[in-house]
Amino acid sequence: MLLAGASGSGKSTVLRALAGLLDPESGEGSGLLPAPERPGERGLLLQNPAHALVAATIGRDAAFGPENAGLERTEIRRRAAAALTAAQVDLDPARAPLDTSGGQQQRIALAGALALGPDLLLLDEPTSMLDADTAAQVRRAVLDAAGDRTLVVVEHHLGPWLPHVDRLIVLGPQARILADGEPATVLDQQRAALVEAGLLAPPTATTPPPPPRAPGPVIAALHEVTVPARGLREPLTLEVRAGALTVLTGPSGAGKSTLLRALLGPGEPATGTVTRPEPPRIASVPQNPEHSFVAATVREELLASPWAEDPELADALLGRAGLSHLAGAHPHRLSGGEQRRVAIVAALAQRPDLLVLDEPTVGLDARLRRAVGELLAAARAGGCAVLVATHDDELVQRADHRLELPAPRGEEVPPPARRRIPADALNPLTLCLIGILAAIGSFAVQSWQGGLLALLPSAALAPLAVRSLRGGALRLLPILLSAAGLAWTTALLGEAPALSGEAWLLGLKEAARITAFVAPGVLALGSVQATPLGDALAQRLHLPARPVAAGVVALVRVTHLGRQWETITTARIRRGLGRATSPRLLAGATLALLVDTLRGAEQQALAMDSRGFATARDRSWAEPSRFGPADVPGALIGVGLLVWPAIAELLLR
Repeated sequence: MLLAGASGSGKSTVLRALAGLLDPESGEGSGLLPAPERPGERGLLLQNPAHALVAATIGRDAAFGPENAGLERTEIRRRAAAALTAAQVDLDPARAPLDTSGGQQQRIALAGALALGPDLLLLDEPTSMLDADTAAQVRRAVLDAAGDRTLVVVEHHLGPWLPHVDRLIVLGPQARILADGEPATVLDQQRAALVEAGLLAPPTATTPPPPPRAPGPVIAALHEVTVPARGLREPLTLEVRAGALTVLTGPSGAGKSTLLRALLGPGEPATGTVTRPEPPRIASVPQNPEHSFVAATVREELLASPWAEDPELADALLGRAGLSHLAGAHPHRLSGGEQRRVAIVAALAQRPDLLVLDEPTVGLDARLRRAVGELLAAARAGGCAVLVATHDDELVQRADHRLELPAPRGEEVPPPARRRIPADALNPLTLCLIGILAAIGSFAVQSWQGGLLALLPSAALAPLAVRSLRGGALRLLPILLSAAGLAWTTALLGEAPALSGEAWLLGLKEAARITAFVAPGVLALGSVQATPLGDALAQRLHLPARPVAAGVVALVRVTHLGRQWETITTARIRRGLGRATSPRLLAGATLALLVDTLRGAEQQALAMDSRGFATARDRSWAEPSRFGPADVPGALIGVGLLVWPAIAELLLR
């Protein structure tokens, strides 16, 4: 079944209802399916693939569903490998899924949905972020994997799916059915309904090729640029001219977004040169438009940048984009298509010389794709240089210039090297034991001399648990600042005369004690990864599997908050809303990060439940957690840290 409808018509909600995963408190309904009775009964692939990724590595992400089903370890590995192959995921299974491109994330999420071989497979725009060739491969993989199972696909691009589906349902506002039947019959007899729903372009709405024009001056350029850290190793040259629409195309993971970041800055590429206008003359629209929103209403959003100084232009842009009736609405409460148009006109309100957009038509129906194309055509006609990274054929047809990036070569993008340290040989529980025993032992500190002696073993053993000097220093910095603050307050407010020599020695004792209490655990646990820790807690301590698995997912997400923070702050800096150290920018970015995290957590909980987490009874684990020979000296180190402070105090008597 192909489920089609305009953006915001309720297609994703219908899929959740079919999956039995609607929140009972979110509305009312009758005849709704109950939650699945067993893992794998129904598989749901969410619209945003990043929300569907639940593990630290690609391999463990594909194994998440089979783990929930309680399968044997060999069967888990077989199913995970088969699902990754079916979804055309040709990346190292040890790589972090959130470190991949948007298109690659979509294939990884698809593998997670396929791994349990669900009876009902529900896919929400499974190819929206893929290039045509990769989309065809994934579509073939979906159809092959579906077999005789029920398959429901939500998609705005109908053509590629029509030869493969038995039924086409078209939804109107509030998910009311406008058309339902065999695809050829619906297209022949109810074409007007599809045009009205925005799924098909009207006969007169074909995109004409751009008229010939004299090339404008070069506004921005890249010359022989490479960014090896992000997989862009082949030197690339690009010129973006005034009054022209330039598109970047290429397979998923080819480096389109990376090239845009290199052009926009801040910073410079590894090699090559970049020419760009001054920041006030550049406007950009990120792939997720919500990351750039800062105001409480749509109209205020258009004037939020200090470089957008014309209220009349803002009103005109709202009218041109069909958003005037939403001028007083909150940007975060709009549909996805409305948010994209708001982000584009907010960028145009700055009157930029260079407009850069990353996948501006993803997830939009035909009508909204045309609306976005018309906005970009108007910007081009006004003399703006427009650069777009896209897979959209309609935008490519409108373009004056096109740069096709080559397909990435898998061997050129190895996973980031992770320096091995002795602590890696220890079971995570051993590292936890070291931290706990060291904390208990610190209570024996009774003098400042004993406190300093108690720190000696931690200082000597630190290189065994620290991957880099900088990383170790960053971990210890909060502890040292807290210890310094404790020493100061003790010297000022303690029992001894304020700020006297005796008071400072008392403060030094307390500072040494708190450092001995916390530092060993911080150093030891800093080398622990979330997934092995979860394996150990569940398999060795036999803690309840579902809370452990949920905790691991949360810890994995926490490790990527830095990337979310960078994306949010960069979007604000590019709009001229302050520097990275601006208190106002930091306050707004913090709130945006909180909102983004909460929304992501809700979506991720849905993704976990769609892979059997809600019904998991006897959960299993893809990898074993074992104690090895290195854990014996590790435990002895913990015992030594437990007794050493007491021994040090005895030696000082």
